Amino acid sequence: MFQFSYAIALFCLVLFVNQSYSNWVIDDEGCTTPDRKTGNCIALTNCEPILRVLRTIKRPVSTEVAQKLQAYNCGVDSRRKVKVCCPSESIDLEGTNPLDVSNHRNKNLLPTDCGYIDTDNRIINGENAFLNEFPWMALLSYSGKKSGFKCGGTIINQNYILTAAHCIANLKNSRLVSVRIGEHSIQNETDCELRRKRKIKCNPPAIDLSIEQVIPHPDFNPATFTNDIGLLRVSKMNLQQESTRPVCLPITKTQRTLNYTNIVVTGWGIVNPDTEETADILQKVGLPVTDKATCADIYKQHNIELHNYQLCAGGVRNKDSCPGDSGGPMVVPGVDSNDDAQYVQQGVVSFGPKYCGLPGYPGVYTLVIYYMDWILDTIRP
Repeated sequence: MFQFSYAIALFCLVLFVNQSYSNWVIDDEGCTTPDRKTGNCIALTNCEPILRVLRTIKRPVSTEVAQKLQAYNCGVDSRRKVKVCCPSESIDLEGTNPLDVSNHRNKNLLPTDCGYIDTDNRIINGENAFLNEFPWMALLSYSGKKSGFKCGGTIINQNYILTAAHCIANLKNSRLVSVRIGEHSIQNETDCELRRKRKIKCNPPAIDLSIEQVIPHPDFNPATFTNDIGLLRVSKMNLQQESTRPVCLPITKTQRTLNYTNIVVTGWGIVNPDTEETADILQKVGLPVTDKATCADIYKQHNIELHNYQLCAGGVRNKDSCPGDSGGPMVVPGVDSNDDAQYVQQGVVSFGPKYCGLPGYPGVYTLVIYYMDWILDTIRP
């Protein structure tokens, strides 16, 4: 009830600012929506497509979204209740342009020496990641009925891990206890790898970090997976080792405007959906980005509505992020000012079909770029 009342109040607030009753149509039942489709001019309380947007909209509401909301207004009824030109299908009012955070007061809390990988030649093939190929990877450890490593995350600076909100909020039958970094093979205490000239490279043991603060996004909805992103403040990390380095987040103009049609996902999640066997060694998979409209239609059949701040990728047989990969990164290779390869985390693994790797059913990722303002507002030294 509170959420419903808040949605109505939010819409009224957006509409009533600098508006006058005298400019509104009062009794017109037929109308044209802002995207020039036929709608019905009805009471806001009876328009489910707009109510759904109001329940899930990112707050604070941007100017762009507020203007789009205003465009749906078509008057008031005889009791002075707001009426909207209600569309026959769902709509997405989220702003198409994420906030520019390149001058944010906290931008210096995110290191610029990030996203780099160890480029020594390896003698390995397959889907296993190379040692230190993705040194920002983290594992979230749980106790209780569902114990063990059940989610992933990424190092973004010496104090914070980025993950999915559903990995840290509203947990059932389990409790988040620690975060592990510097891991490669879970079963091995010391991870080693054969390099060129038959040299052996070994990492120091993985480190289990205590959690100081759990911070799911305040507007996370566990029923719909909207705003599925969160932060963990952990005990201070040493980011000078090859096995523990931060990933880049999309903060500079170059990082924010990367065009990509393929992405890389990494994690220790399920590798066999039939037995629910999870990976011992960090896995990597390259996936194509899925057309947004196509993906939205697929999930609409299951009563799941996607938004601008989500992206779909995969839908390829036996290639996907799986349970256990949640909270982990979707990264895209970019370049720094010296043209050196530099990975940027563009997404967080959110959800997908129960049986991952089904052709035609892509996974869904939370787009980090839409949450950079929240991340920077939240982190502290």
